[in-house]
Amino acid sequence: MGRTARGTVYSSDGTASSVWFAPPTSWRMENADGSPSYIESATDEYVFGEDGVAVHTAKHPNRLVAVTGVSATVLFTAYRSWTPMELTGRPPRFGEPKQLIEAEVRGRRGWQVEFDDSYGGPTITVVIDAELGIALSWRQGEQWMQMESPVLDEDFDPALFTWDGPTVEFEEYLESREQLEHQQKMQELMDMPPTRIGWVPMQVTASPTEGDPLSGALDVTVTADTPQFGIRRWLTELGEPEVGFSMELFSPRARTTIGPWTVELRTYNAISIEDADRVLAEVVLPDPPGNVDDIRDAATARQEADDEAAIISALGIGRNLDDYLHSLNGVSLLVRTDFSDDDRWRELALAAMAPVDSGMDDDSTFEARLTCIDHRDNDGLTVEALVERIGDDPPYYAFIADSISMTHPEMPILVVDCGRPDFGDEPGRTFRVIPDQVQSVENNLSISNMGFRDFADAVDDDGVFRGFPPPRPHVAILQRDELIALSATNRSTPALARFAEELPLVDYPSMVVYETARTKVHDSAAALGEPPSTELRVGVDDYLAATARDGLCQHGHVQIRGGHWSLVIDPDTGTLEAAMLRQYQPPTPS
Repeated sequence: MGRTARGTVYSSDGTASSVWFAPPTSWRMENADGSPSYIESATDEYVFGEDGVAVHTAKHPNRLVAVTGVSATVLFTAYRSWTPMELTGRPPRFGEPKQLIEAEVRGRRGWQVEFDDSYGGPTITVVIDAELGIALSWRQGEQWMQMESPVLDEDFDPALFTWDGPTVEFEEYLESREQLEHQQKMQELMDMPPTRIGWVPMQVTASPTEGDPLSGALDVTVTADTPQFGIRRWLTELGEPEVGFSMELFSPRARTTIGPWTVELRTYNAISIEDADRVLAEVVLPDPPGNVDDIRDAATARQEADDEAAIISALGIGRNLDDYLHSLNGVSLLVRTDFSDDDRWRELALAAMAPVDSGMDDDSTFEARLTCIDHRDNDGLTVEALVERIGDDPPYYAFIADSISMTHPEMPILVVDCGRPDFGDEPGRTFRVIPDQVQSVENNLSISNMGFRDFADAVDDDGVFRGFPPPRPHVAILQRDELIALSATNRSTPALARFAEELPLVDYPSMVVYETARTKVHDSAAALGEPPSTELRVGVDDYLAATARDGLCQHGHVQIRGGHWSLVIDPDTGTLEAAMLRQYQPPTPS
């Protein structure tokens, strides 16, 4: 039966899965939230969709399974890749090991070794756990898997490898619209005139098995190996299409023009220029499927139709709101509650979901991942009714396109706090956000990177969030020597004297200096209120007096252990005017 194993597996696609394996064929994989993604036993297989419904397949001996990419299973069954041919009846995937070195994977010590992949493709690097002997890491090209906290030889509950929840049989699943569309597309590809390959590079090996040196009689077995490669073709005048999934792992090696076609050769492993050129030279291509201008017009019309279909789907026409409440999948809802203008709704929703420039140098964008709900049952739905309808379960926030959103020139969308008071949320609190800032709110709320209050407290006077203000430009950055010189300009108060005395004892002190209206600095300090029992404050009155008059001042903070000094500087003379200390004090034992 083999040894049972479990562990947490991290993947290059950013996912993490908990995996249980009971040899030879029992598997359970769970997402980070504990929901199952895959279950297999000796007789059954369950593959789960995002809706939590399992597609069930009854296993049988002649069933063929195709796996693309790297699966978490490779870490648990890596030993099969070097099992001798005498035991499996086929050559092992791995050749001789190379470059054995010590390595560490997620806190566990192991041994790293490289193998050539007989299936074709980049070198495979595996790290074997030094204590347990299980594979901790598998890397091939840009794809990788890593295991954390592996455990062997546990007794698993058989119920782990069963499922009695929502299920659809595989035969029914095949009749889904998506599956039928995929089957239709593949059939259309099969019906296309093929790209015919006239020559492939080949390495022929003849191995003697029987013979007689005296008479010259000899029996040999012959094998032929060819590199795995792909051929792409497209009409040159129409431009190169995007590289599809099946070609992503192949590297481009050669390209040429044959008649109206451009042809490209891609391979996993390196191939000589001579072999690449010969492969392309002997490719036989069909005639184009029609006049290039007619094809271009038809392709444009098809793209426009596809784009419109995608928009209609994204707008969520007819979606039932209740189907998306209390979901653990973390959807961000945009609920339409005003049905006075369909065109305005379309404009608003598309603007809210449109990509926004990230401001980085790599041309990347951010966008709000919204699930739109466009159903007339929600006409006039109020904030109070929505919050009550949601209750204590997710979602913890929602976006509403109401009558103000539809009629206001800026189309400000209502954002509602639907969270739980025991989590510090304020259910029913709202603010508005313009469409091109929806991505900022949604992206941060969806991963709890920021809280609802962070945005609600940053709105303009009209209650609309239009983005956070840009960071204030700083006047200067003062380091240790400049700060010590500054402290010497004024030691007239106890706080200023204390600052000058303690400053030389601070490790690597520095301060970013800003120039601001004194009244603004004064208001911030006055709003502090009474300090808690664990906070020491020194020089508050002097600080408030220095910032009470009109005009500008320079100010900043010097960080110290457990707190900071706030300084006020005269911008005309460069003299230190006031210093205020705020520092945490551990409570005194009773």
